[in-house]
Amino acid sequence: MESICPPSAMKGPALLVLFLIFSLITMAQISPLDFGLREAQDGISRYNALYSAHVEAVAHGLEVSYEGIDTLEITLPPDFQSIPLPPRTDFGGLVLHVTNNERHGALFAMHNPTQTVDISKQTVDCGDYKSHPELASGDKLLILNDQNPWTERIGYGYKVYRQDLIWIHDGQGMNTPIAPWNSETTLISASFAAVDTCMKVFRGLTLLRTAESQFKTYCLHASAQYNLLIEDVHVTTPRSRMIADGVFGIANSAKVAFRNVTVNGTYSGYGRTRNYGYAFSLNNLWGTTFEQVVADGNWGVFGTNNLSDTKLTDCDINRFDIHCYGRDALLTKCTLRQRQTQFSSMYGTVTFDSCRFIDCIPVRIRSSYNAYTPFDIEVRNCTFELTPRYHSLVNVMLLDTADNVREELRAKCWPNLRVTNLRVVVPALVRNLHLYHPTGTLSELRKPVGYISEVSVDGLEVVRPNGKPAKVQVQLSSREFSTVNKLTVEIKP
Repeated sequence: MESICPPSAMKGPALLVLFLIFSLITMAQISPLDFGLREAQDGISRYNALYSAHVEAVAHGLEVSYEGIDTLEITLPPDFQSIPLPPRTDFGGLVLHVTNNERHGALFAMHNPTQTVDISKQTVDCGDYKSHPELASGDKLLILNDQNPWTERIGYGYKVYRQDLIWIHDGQGMNTPIAPWNSETTLISASFAAVDTCMKVFRGLTLLRTAESQFKTYCLHASAQYNLLIEDVHVTTPRSRMIADGVFGIANSAKVAFRNVTVNGTYSGYGRTRNYGYAFSLNNLWGTTFEQVVADGNWGVFGTNNLSDTKLTDCDINRFDIHCYGRDALLTKCTLRQRQTQFSSMYGTVTFDSCRFIDCIPVRIRSSYNAYTPFDIEVRNCTFELTPRYHSLVNVMLLDTADNVREELRAKCWPNLRVTNLRVVVPALVRNLHLYHPTGTLSELRKPVGYISEVSVDGLEVVRPNGKPAKVQVQLSSREFSTVNKLTVEIKP
């Protein structure tokens, strides 16, 4: 079992005995059937049975067994609370119909307590925390908050604050922040959570949010977790006028993995104009992975901030975003449809390997954050299906020429672009493939942009939708722009 982590300090027979005792304890189970589920006559009583079983499991270090329970219809009561999760919950394929006419909230939750700690900006950039007794031993998650705004989102009326998450093992930072913290404009505050490295599991659930529900029931919200696996979970949402969904809400956590997860629909304004609502509402995560995730929603299934080292593999989604402040994203064998991958205040490298873009902008740099940070884009062995509306690899949105007030964001940088072995599917009405597509006024484009120095295309196959060979005019940009650095452009067929 993934959640069993026997002590390693002991050796020999004593360790074996302790391991067997520890295993028996961790595998002890209780069932909602023991808490009135068998006798329950209505949806509220069935919810109460689940809630009571989980509270008991968390209090006594037990697992909840769903053996013999394949389908349930529950109704959330007026005073409902999120059902707490022990380290491991395997629902065994349970199909759960949930009706919520009380208030918005998460059905399941896993939260780890935190406490404040005084940390200097210099210590964060150095990565050595051994001088802090609270962090000198064991595994800790350090949660960093910059009290000064990172930027202000233009046209939206709110300030954006950056966060970082550092995993500390025996006083040593095991990863680095997205960007340096030792600057005059940074005002640091910090907290930490003690964690263990055992795998936590949330597995084997189909959640059906009913059409008669008047409030949102999020599937899972979690915070301050390390090594959390969300596997074989499937959520279906009917068309609704509700918005602002967050099916999975994860914050301040490291090594979170989604595997074989599907989201069919979100609360994002069906029945009126499209409005926001996400399948994955993520904030301040490091080392997040998505494998075989299939998700579609009216708005776009990802809504994230402050993400570092994110990997998607074999996914089929209609949008991937790191709204503001992120580093390093790798998408492998993914299909992206109808929207875009969208970034602002991004660092490191965004890599697409063997991906397919269908009526989708491979990269859009959002202008409303006024944060054009330096990063690189690599596109390898991908297929780009052009359409009349989307036929550019990189869309750099421009809004104004005002400098950001933060020193770190004062320069306006465009990304380098390296393309290798791109297959382009060109319909008859499309003539051009633009590597960059800046959208702004002429005055905006007169100001030289920083960082960008290299654009290369090595290997280009162009075909019609029927697979027959075709031609397309490859252009650096749909509009002229100038650069601070010398720009090297190399395009090979």
